[in-house]
Amino acid sequence: MKARSACCLTNSSVTPLPRSPRPILAGLLLLALGLANFARAQSPARPDLTGRVTLPSGNSNAAGVVVLYANLKTGLPRPGETAPGYPILPRRVQTDGQGRFKIESLDPAWLYYVVAIAPGCQFQSFDRVDPAAGPLNATLEANDLSTAAPDTVLHGRVRDGNGKPVRGAWINMQEVTRSNIWYFSAMDIDGYAISDEAGSFVVHGRTPFTDAGGTVHAAGFATGYFENWTSGETNHELVLTPGATFQGRLVQAGKPVPDVEICLDGFGAESFSTAWTCFARSDGQGRFLFEHLPPNHSFALHGTMLSLAGRGALPEQAGQVGTDGSTTDAGDLELKPAYRVEGRIRLADGKPIPDGSRLLLRRNRNGMGDSMEFGLGKDGTFHFAGVPAESVQLAMRIPGYELTPMDYRLISGSATNLIVTGNFTGLDIVMKPQTRR
Repeated sequence: MKARSACCLTNSSVTPLPRSPRPILAGLLLLALGLANFARAQSPARPDLTGRVTLPSGNSNAAGVVVLYANLKTGLPRPGETAPGYPILPRRVQTDGQGRFKIESLDPAWLYYVVAIAPGCQFQSFDRVDPAAGPLNATLEANDLSTAAPDTVLHGRVRDGNGKPVRGAWINMQEVTRSNIWYFSAMDIDGYAISDEAGSFVVHGRTPFTDAGGTVHAAGFATGYFENWTSGETNHELVLTPGATFQGRLVQAGKPVPDVEICLDGFGAESFSTAWTCFARSDGQGRFLFEHLPPNHSFALHGTMLSLAGRGALPEQAGQVGTDGSTTDAGDLELKPAYRVEGRIRLADGKPIPDGSRLLLRRNRNGMGDSMEFGLGKDGTFHFAGVPAESVQLAMRIPGYELTPMDYRLISGSATNLIVTGNFTGLDIVMKPQTRR
């Protein structure tokens, strides 16, 4: 799964229960609290990821720790189950004076990819980290570039609009040009860097490169983007701005809808980069808030299907953020009806569906999109709830088989497109042995 990039998270508001002098009301309150505690006890605990980063002797910088992406502990949803919603990532923190860090309340259904980095050090990565397994400790090594060739090093500096250095900015390299070939990945260069007290950072390549680009993330600022920064002695500068704010409220029949994941997808699509996909959750009053968005960009807004399942749908709609420092209020966004997509995948030769097969239902658009996975049993039955009235796609892969064009809704290959206008039930999707080519 792709990693998600979160611009801002909202905090759910909590309203305290009023005290009552009457014993019967107090008893009811105690009963309600007991039921709430029982419900919480039935839910898996959300562990904190804690640990410590140790730096080389003489390095007094704060380190940065980031959870970049996640993988399901069980790999795939079991037969008859839909995979849980992907966590809102990345999550970034800085270490304290003793090198300690804590990233709070991670979903226990996932294992996480974690990176620790400090100025002047080589970053260290950890794959498939279980926060419940105990503290994560990293020991970073010094990054000595004194003998590095100039065309293998990129120098950068991050500052704010007043010219002050931005310390602890996280740099994520995304592209590099080498021998007149442009690679849309951090191929053979450091994938990550972090700025020091002077706002400076260094990116090293294992082989010479012409130029490179990436994104810059810092608390209190909009995501910055740079491209075509050349290797060598030039000290490139990027100015970060506070960015813009976008907010709104999710309602259904006039009542607030809490705990819904709102996605701004394809953010910045009119510019060179489409690197920004932002997520937030509605609070107890249905409100959602995105702060520090790159200004003057459009996006497609929707509510994710998994977070809305059973309550309705928030179809895709266009949005826009304004200039630096501005706030755009979308007002009340009304939930629309959601539908079911149900049926069966079967093989034309009568064989059972292989163990571990999964069906993906996704919104049929570019960008990060929105999807749900369903684990198929041997009988191939599936069901999805909370599907919006949009064009969606059912996609899967069974080695040695392909979809047949028997159904008018199907396209031969590995996916079938549906235009959802109501409940789709009784779908019969046949896969035949793949034709040799």
